[in-house]
Amino acid sequence: MFRKLIFTALLAAGTLGVAAAPATAGEPVTFDRHDNDRHDRGRFQVLVRHRGHWDVHGTYRVRDDAQRAAWRLERQGFDTRIERDRGW
Repeated sequence: MFRKLIFTALLAAGTLGVAAAPATAGEPVTFDRHDNDRHDRGRFQVLVRHRGHWDVHGTYRVRDDAQRAAWRLERQGFDTRIERDRGW
């Protein structure tokens, strides 16, 4: 009986979480060029040294995301740096 009570409570909590989730999975993400609520405006490129020159590994909107990608690449043994995207 106690097992049924716990199972019913977990099932109810799970269906409540699914029902409360917004159905916005199909909407495309728009990129607002004039996003004024961000303190880091612009885009950031993660550069990786490859055979004597720097290649762009990825471009990120937020500096924190770029920093995480650079740290991950450095743990893999790559030489990295972060720069602002000049073409934006």
